[in-house]
Amino acid sequence: MNFLNQLNEMVLLYGPPFLFGIVLLVAGSWVAGIAQRLVERTLTQVGKVELTLARFLGSLVRYLILTVVVLAVLSQFGVQTASLIAVFGAAGLAVGLALQGTLSNLAAGVMLLLFRPYRVGDRIDAGGVTGKVEAIDLFVTDLRTDDNIRVLVPNGKIWGDKVVNHSSYNAKRLDFEVTVPDEVNIDAAFAKVLSLAAGDPRSLKDPAPEVIVSKYSADSVTLTVRVWTPPGEEGALRSSMNLALRNAGKSKFA
Repeated sequence: MNFLNQLNEMVLLYGPPFLFGIVLLVAGSWVAGIAQRLVERTLTQVGKVELTLARFLGSLVRYLILTVVVLAVLSQFGVQTASLIAVFGAAGLAVGLALQGTLSNLAAGVMLLLFRPYRVGDRIDAGGVTGKVEAIDLFVTDLRTDDNIRVLVPNGKIWGDKVVNHSSYNAKRLDFEVTVPDEVNIDAAFAKVLSLAAGDPRSLKDPAPEVIVSKYSADSVTLTVRVWTPPGEEGALRSSMNLALRNAGKSKFA
């Protein structure tokens, strides 16, 4: 009988808190899931935030809610949550110190995904590497170089340095110089060079090509040809224009 009495007392003492804790855990898990989906949907549809960052922030909100729920459940059983919070805080500080570089890359990844100085598909110079952006993760940016090599650059290195985005605008200007001797008619040279620039299929009509006198000396004049081209066409345009200008110079711009 004593055993039954003690068992009955324990059920009456710990039964309600236990049941309440189970209900609280289930309800907290349900609310955390809803909050995660709500954050992800809001950030991606309304805030236009990258999906990777939205998922990360959604998961962060979910785990924060679950942490609060677990602490609330433990307090139902008389556990001193203040001491647990202190222990978790100390453990978090130790982990943070041990993973300084990783956390720095994570913070930089969040900033890159939030401010978006570049997107997937852009060609950039970042972290000492030039290439096309294949993927943006929370820790690294995946680049493919011009010679088809994959390079993973830590986000911390990119965020703390200069980033050059060659794909931000719809046109890029290339400048070419050509020297015209005095015996050549300068007006004819102007017209020939401008015709070559405008006739190249990679040359944009707006902004249109232009030719200016950039240097002159006693026996020659240097013309600078400014040609605008879409991103990705720079190499082909540079090659064709250099060849065309060389041939034009040999023929005295006739």
